[in-house]
Amino acid sequence: MPLCSHHRTRHSRGFTLIELMIVVAIVGILAAIAYPSYTEYVHASRRADVQRALAEVDQYMKRYFSARDTFEEATLPADLARSPRDGAAPAYTISLVENGSLVNKSEAATTYTLRATRTGAMTNDRCGDLTTTHTGARAISNNAAGSTLADCFRGS
Repeated sequence: MPLCSHHRTRHSRGFTLIELMIVVAIVGILAAIAYPSYTEYVHASRRADVQRALAEVDQYMKRYFSARDTFEEATLPADLARSPRDGAAPAYTISLVENGSLVNKSEAATTYTLRATRTGAMTNDRCGDLTTTHTGARAISNNAAGSTLADCFRGS
């Protein structure tokens, strides 16, 4: 019995332009949905980092006051004045302020406010700049409409 070999010709078929455009449109739609969510996730993570950094600076200030009974001439060490501190580009700079100026020099300087000012990739963050006081009061400033303290400061 002779072996019959049937030669089937394979026609290779590629993608049509329509199929390719459909895939590109789907990828574009997914990217348009996913990118803002990813960006907000990164911003929320950096806000959590700066809140931890503000708590560390707050502890530093309390130790400073315990040693001197005043905040007069208090300054922040350079390693505490930015967040994150892991060598990455800073997302926030942390400064010691009182009513828009350096630490209150009158009345034995018993109060302070810490301000985390957005910088770099966080410049356009919807939550704006974060502040905390010696009493633990928290606030946001220069924030986008609709951003609340509860949205921007965890635990508020």
